[in-house]
Amino acid sequence: MPIRRGRIIGSAAVLKTAARKGLQVRVLSPPPFLFNLMKMSIVNGLTFLFGVLLFAGGAAAQVQSFGEVSFAVPDGWEYSVDASGDHATLSTLQNGQVVALAVFRPLRSTGNPDNDFRAAWAKVARSMQPPEPIYEHKSLAGYQGRYGSTNTPDNSQYVYLCVLEAGESVLPVLVVTPDRQSFNSLEPIVSLFVEGVRRLPLKAQSPKTNITIADLVGEWHSSGDSSLNYVTSSGAYAGSSTVAHGVSYTIASNGSYKSQFAGIANRQIVRGNSIGTVELGSGTIGFRERGGRLSRYHFVSYQTALNGATVLTLLGDQYEANSANVSFYGEKWVREPKQ
Repeated sequence: MPIRRGRIIGSAAVLKTAARKGLQVRVLSPPPFLFNLMKMSIVNGLTFLFGVLLFAGGAAAQVQSFGEVSFAVPDGWEYSVDASGDHATLSTLQNGQVVALAVFRPLRSTGNPDNDFRAAWAKVARSMQPPEPIYEHKSLAGYQGRYGSTNTPDNSQYVYLCVLEAGESVLPVLVVTPDRQSFNSLEPIVSLFVEGVRRLPLKAQSPKTNITIADLVGEWHSSGDSSLNYVTSSGAYAGSSTVAHGVSYTIASNGSYKSQFAGIANRQIVRGNSIGTVELGSGTIGFRERGGRLSRYHFVSYQTALNGATVLTLLGDQYEANSANVSFYGEKWVREPKQ
C-alpha cells in the first residue's frame, strides 16, 4: 500500500518542511478606494527613486504618530496623511512600480477577531468581498489578529489586510502591491512594520539596524517544532514524525557566551551545550565555540515587544540573505524583559 505525505503541523526556522499556504483569490467588483490609494501613492512615489535594502545597515526608521497609532516608517519609504484624516499612507517604488501601505484609524473591536477582520475589510476594500480563508496573525513582538489577501478584479494589484487586536480597538493595516510576487519580496519589511505598530498609551520604537555586544547581553531563547502526518492513498492514517528543538544563549558583556540545546526527532532525544565567544561582522552575528567551530547568522532585525521583551530575527548564513529565505527560515530569538 503506497504511503504519501499528509498534513504538516507546526513551524520552526530550520525545521520548516511545508510549502507556504496559498491564499485563495476571489474576483469581484473593483473597490474605488484602492485605486485612489494607488493613484495617490504613484504621485508620491515618483518624487524619489531608491533601492529597498533589506539587510544593509542604515539610518533608523522614523517613528510617526497618526492619532492614537504610532509606527516606524521603513527607511526609504515616503509618508503622508490622507486629507480626510482617515488613514496614513506609506509608499515606495519597487522595480519601477508603486507599493503602498496604509494604516487606518482604530475601529471598535467586537470581541470576535474574524468579525473584526470582515468589518475592517468592508471599510477599507469596500465593494470587494472579504477573502477566504482568513488566517490567524501571530506575533512575538506585536499585537495578535487576523489577515487575508486577494487580487483586484483586473489582477492589477494584490491586496493584503492585517487587522490587529489592540484591546478595545482594532488597527487595520492594508498593503497594496502590483502582484503576489512583489508582496513576497517585501514581506520581511511588511512583517517588521506590522509587528511594530502601537496604540496609545504605548509608543512605537524604531527597530535597530545595527547592534553591538551591549545590545545582546542577557539570556536568549529560540525554539521550533514540525509534525508530519502520513496517510495512505485512501486517506487512512499511516503514522507520523515529529521534530522539535529548543536552544538558549546567555551572552555576557565581555562577548563570551554559554549555550544549551535540546532536541527530539522521532523519540530520539539530543542534548548539548557549548561555550565560546560572540563575533559581530558586517551584518552578521557569529558564535565561535572553544575549539574553533563557528555558527554564523545574518542579522535581520532587533525589535522591542509589547511586554518589553526583545525579539531578534536571524537567518543562518547557509541561506542567501533574501526576503524569501527570511520568511521561510528566519529564526526568532527572544530575551525576556528585566524584572
